[in-house]
Amino acid sequence: MQAGDIGTWAGVALTLLISIGAWVDAQRQARIGREANEISHRQAEAAERRARAVEEALASALRLLGERAPSLELPELPEMPGVGGGGPGEVRWEVGRRGRYGFELRNVGSATAFGVRVDPDGLGGVARNLPEDATVRPGEGVRFVMAATFGRRLPGEVCVRWGGYGRAEAQVVPVSAE
Repeated sequence: MQAGDIGTWAGVALTLLISIGAWVDAQRQARIGREANEISHRQAEAAERRARAVEEALASALRLLGERAPSLELPELPEMPGVGGGGPGEVRWEVGRRGRYGFELRNVGSATAFGVRVDPDGLGGVARNLPEDATVRPGEGVRFVMAATFGRRLPGEVCVRWGGYGRAEAQVVPVSAE
């Protein structure tokens, strides 16, 4: 065996280790992509269900309006404090884990939040399907994907921004470890 043979075998071994590491990382990224795709399909289905419900409610309201139009007196519209972006304390958030890479931003307050988005700055790693201009009613949530990659850890908190009717609000929400 010559001195060059040892260097060649060391190079082959190092190349093999790097290739295995790249393959493992590619598999992990593919798994994250599949999970993100699945979440986006569920969100699209939920949006379709909400759109159908709104269409049905609108059709019902129009039928009712058509029946009552001759004797219709329009009352003054009341204030709607639980709608819009709410005041401080009306919209509250929690972020919980849903699966290995999935997370859910949940509105645990009493008001509907409009224009909801998770600020991508400072998330590190991989973050996909972040809410952007979403409407989240009380008790509802939106799902997204976050994964730690390349030595970056998952954040301990995310910044949620929302607004409605000329208001803009933000809240830093801790990410649940469970």
